[in-house]
Amino acid sequence: MPALSPRAPLACLLALTLLCAAAPALAQTPARGGVSALERIARSGVVHVGYIPTPGTFAFRDAAGGTVGYSIDVCQRVVQNLRKVLAQPALRVEFRPLEAAQRIPLLKAGSIDIECGGNTNTVGRQKDVDFSHTLFTTGVRFLARQSVLIDGVPSLWRRRIAVSNGTTAQETMARVQREQELQLVVVANDAEGVRLVEEGKVDAFAQDDVLLYALLAASPKKDSLHVTGRHLTVEPYAFMLPKDDAPLREVVDRTVLALMHSGELAALYRKWFDTDALRIPMSAHMRENIRYPNKYGIP
Repeated sequence: MPALSPRAPLACLLALTLLCAAAPALAQTPARGGVSALERIARSGVVHVGYIPTPGTFAFRDAAGGTVGYSIDVCQRVVQNLRKVLAQPALRVEFRPLEAAQRIPLLKAGSIDIECGGNTNTVGRQKDVDFSHTLFTTGVRFLARQSVLIDGVPSLWRRRIAVSNGTTAQETMARVQREQELQLVVVANDAEGVRLVEEGKVDAFAQDDVLLYALLAASPKKDSLHVTGRHLTVEPYAFMLPKDDAPLREVVDRTVLALMHSGELAALYRKWFDTDALRIPMSAHMRENIRYPNKYGIP
């Protein structure tokens, strides 16, 4: 019999804790449809995971066709614990790329069990879905041609700004639209927004800066583009979960908290955001979120 590693007792204790916590929760039923996502997953043997493709960062397909990224790594830890809780080691994961506007309707319909992309926790969205603890923080800035400089809201006067439909960047820009006489161009996804900037059809594309840096790195015209402007918002990213679905939420919460306390979440951050392609120092907000886990939503 091989010797146990020093971490083995801790791993066993975590699995036992998750199982004990989930057992009474399985008896509860959420408000939607009377069947919890955990029950649905147990019956089907599949976890349906939605994500918005964000190349190089949170969730995307690599050259081999696998779904990878910072959020996906965290989500895979959740799936590992679901296998233990449900005693289904063969539990499969099906990843589904989404447009931003699809996330909440598909969660409410039960078509996906969890959304593991980069989702801003807002008070408005909390009416329809639940959120995990904050996993990342960022804020809205702009991708533009090198000749376009944006420095604060006044510099947006009569600009033509692209935004992705269903994002908090769209909501942010809509709030300043009338004041600055902006012309908003709503696009289906981030790739389309970048294309409009590259072609000179808009002055800038507004989105969370971590996503903009990744999009910039992937652009064939990156030498003529830059990320500009001050942060207009502070965006706390978290997983989206079905509303009032305690069984699944408790497994997710315990998994994320364990990653924070062990230091693994910080290691995953370095893996994806401190690389040759991206150098994004961990912000003070992110460090505080790990030190003091929370689910605060922005207005």
